[in-house]
Amino acid sequence: MGMVFWGGRDARLARSTLAALGRRFAVAELTADGAVRSANKAFLAVLGVTADAAVGQPFQAVFAVDDAEHLWRALGRGEEVADVVRVKGAGQGGWLQAVYVPRMGRGNRLDAITVYGADITAERGRVADVSERQQTTDESQGVVEFSLDGMILNANSAFLKTMGYRLDEIQGKHHSLFVDERESRSDAYIGFWRRLRSGLHDAGLYRRLGKGDCVVWIQATYNPIFDADGRPVKIMKYAVEKNAEGLQIAPAAAPAATQSVVMPIADPGVAHVLDMLDSVAARANALSMDAAIDAALAEQRGQEDA
Repeated sequence: MGMVFWGGRDARLARSTLAALGRRFAVAELTADGAVRSANKAFLAVLGVTADAAVGQPFQAVFAVDDAEHLWRALGRGEEVADVVRVKGAGQGGWLQAVYVPRMGRGNRLDAITVYGADITAERGRVADVSERQQTTDESQGVVEFSLDGMILNANSAFLKTMGYRLDEIQGKHHSLFVDERESRSDAYIGFWRRLRSGLHDAGLYRRLGKGDCVVWIQATYNPIFDADGRPVKIMKYAVEKNAEGLQIAPAAAPAATQSVVMPIADPGVAHVLDMLDSVAARANALSMDAAIDAALAEQRGQEDA
């Protein structure tokens, strides 16, 4: 997620908001040159260190950001900056959905920065775990990406090995490369692609042709992938090789415990969710932070009205 910048706000509302946020989030105060001046318990918990170990540390020793120069230029102009940032602690550190709030001094010069962060370390860990499991799945199953009209966009090594092709031999060609000419002209095959383009998925045991017209049987699911408006944009295929009776063909060098299995995908949007999981998680964290800010504002207004 890229940095987000905001201009000035009503000063009194900003102070009230930030005071309330300080009771709900990990908070650290930095000097104008980036040294840690103070940190609350929540921030220290993410770092995994005591206050004595954190205070005085330079910005680079605590925060891992992609473009620190850009960040400090924005803060020097008095702009608030929001970003997902990795915090480097004594152990593995953690992740914050953070807001950097500059405090300007005389001559409109940067005097200090307060960092407010929602701890999203656990969420990032779950995303990484799903990504790792998906990578393992991709290594054990054939995975192919098609355009809506059936053109081959990409394929992983497991699929290429099963079919006997190199990627450059099939990329840009139509799926009909894997079926005989008679089948490619059949109403059933034309209807197969029409259903996929309409957003319906297809699953079953398929007879396909590998390189040299070698017959290959695969158990596969063809899954339409949807955009944010719910429109199909491409087709993902997940497959494992079978014999003609539908039994799993074990990889030659693989022990039984590591044989691949079919991973049924009942919901056509699951592959899309896996592809977009990281960005969705980031958006969800941002929405959680927005909700917390709203709660903090409501709390502060209640104190003012009392």
